[in-house]
Amino acid sequence: MKKILSRLPRAGKKKKPTHAVKKWDPLFIIFEKHLYDFNYESRELFLKNVVDEYVAHLTRQKVMIPPTWKAQLEKTLNEEVSDMLVRKLYGCLNVEEFKKKEEEKPAILATRREAKKRYQKLVG
Repeated sequence: MKKILSRLPRAGKKKKPTHAVKKWDPLFIIFEKHLYDFNYESRELFLKNVVDEYVAHLTRQKVMIPPTWKAQLEKTLNEEVSDMLVRKLYGCLNVEEFKKKEEEKPAILATRREAKKRYQKLVG
């Protein structure tokens, strides 16, 4: 009976929200770092730099990417980062408007600091 009770979830325990996983995803961390330090001439250059840094991160982690899959992986990552950018900028017409909105809200500044800390932990 004791073993059965120990397997049941406790009433006081709360599950972690699903967005907590996103905060520690290396792709998301790299994306946020590039977004908050946005100095790119075009969206395509932004996407390329995020994807390139993520692939470099995978290489540092000793992840082997077969050359035949690399182009498809980069294309998929590019689409994923593009979706992340659209979701993050939702409600803003362009990056300049997002930056202006960012400066006005202390909560976004706190998020920016947190994103930089996570990035520093990621790159070591």
